[in-house]
Amino acid sequence: LLLFGFVLATCNGQDAVTLNNYFSSGMVLQRDVANKIWGYGVHDGVIEAECVLKNGVKTENVLKPVQVSADVWEINTSPMAAFTKCRFTITENLILDDVLYGDVWICSGQSNMEQNMGNIENSTDEISSAASYGSVLRFATVANQYLLTPNADHNPEMQLSWSDASDSASLKYMSAVCFLYGKYVYDVIGVPMGLVSSDWGGTRVEAWSSQEALQTCDVPDNDVDDPNADSVLWNGMINPLLRLSVKGFLWYQGEANGGYNRDLYNCTFPAMINDWRSKFSENSGTSEMAPFGFVQLSTWRPDTLDLGFPVIRWHQTADLGVVPNFLMQNVFMSSPLDTFDPKDGYPGNIHPRYKQIAALRLAYAGLNVAYDDKSYPAGGPFPEVVSRDGGMVMITFDADIEYLEEAEISGFFYCSETVDKCDEGSQGTKWMDVAKGKVQQVDERTLAIELTETPGGSLAYIWRESPVKELYKLPIYSADVFRMPTPPFKHQLD
Repeated sequence: LLLFGFVLATCNGQDAVTLNNYFSSGMVLQRDVANKIWGYGVHDGVIEAECVLKNGVKTENVLKPVQVSADVWEINTSPMAAFTKCRFTITENLILDDVLYGDVWICSGQSNMEQNMGNIENSTDEISSAASYGSVLRFATVANQYLLTPNADHNPEMQLSWSDASDSASLKYMSAVCFLYGKYVYDVIGVPMGLVSSDWGGTRVEAWSSQEALQTCDVPDNDVDDPNADSVLWNGMINPLLRLSVKGFLWYQGEANGGYNRDLYNCTFPAMINDWRSKFSENSGTSEMAPFGFVQLSTWRPDTLDLGFPVIRWHQTADLGVVPNFLMQNVFMSSPLDTFDPKDGYPGNIHPRYKQIAALRLAYAGLNVAYDDKSYPAGGPFPEVVSRDGGMVMITFDADIEYLEEAEISGFFYCSETVDKCDEGSQGTKWMDVAKGKVQQVDERTLAIELTETPGGSLAYIWRESPVKELYKLPIYSADVFRMPTPPFKHQLD
């Protein structure tokens, strides 16, 4: 592991002026808001901005850099519409060319976000077909790096400088969930996408959170010198990007918290979301309520009773089971619990190869929440009313459902205690399978579950690390073309 330090450029006239490593020709800036471009050295000249709008109209502007500190300069650019292309002449020998305006998404988390296009199902075909998108899908990757103390002027190393979808050699190493989400969204809205991967496998939410966010959740200190120490990835891989105007954020993480501060995740994750939004909006044109999408934890080991993943999935929704909700507004998610991958090694197993499924569901939800297109679903059907009448539990969903009787399991689990008591400890031995024959679909939105157990107790749905082993074979899906699965939930019975 390398701890990248920040080396300031030596100022020696205009030749010493440099750009922050994030900026390179062929990049994407956020449409419709002001953007900052910054770098190092003393810039006492001017920057020329030559732009061409989508309709062919040309504009030229001269921008005067502001010296925000002794060794850091920046400019503020005017808002531009999607498809505008600009050329910024920073100095005679430093030019930022082919800068396209579109929507910028920062993608973060651990190894399932880091998993690249070369390590997914049908990777060769996916990479080949992506080339036809050319310059409308662009991407970059921040290199793994951590800092023990925050430094807003840190110049992050880049693993991949800006490339586009026609660069198959580079695309192979780009985050699959991040890129595929952008592709699927572009297919609908037709706006260029700038996809920025800043992630690190095996890392915890605490490492990606600022000290201020962690303090709101009373997280125990962890100040060791490694990538999982508190705030070190925030310091090294997110905080240096705060000046960027972005559309929103995507997140795939939580596996590393299944056995670490598990029962704080319902605070630490929402607190991180709020903190990122606040700090980005204070430093850039990013919205105070920038959309935030995440992928619920997928599957791992078959037949285990370990509670780490089921509980983290619940905590990912602030213990409400569905997003957006009143605690997590403008948040959306993908639930891929039907993507179990039996392949040993990597990819496979805890890193399912079927990232297309996770990304497509995330795109559907993002179109609804981030782009306000309500013709797409924000998620799968979710219980609206749960009632018990003697030995029968009736569940009414908020959308039409299809209950798959051919699924491996009924999907439901019963525990005789309260929902909190049922999830105490590390093993889900208190959650007992409800037999398949005891669940029936009554009408388009209602299930009837026969429970002969004593009154009270709790009911949960797909409350296992790997609830099913077949693709697309969870018990409940939406009865429409989107086939969105019902996410895991639990409910205390009267």
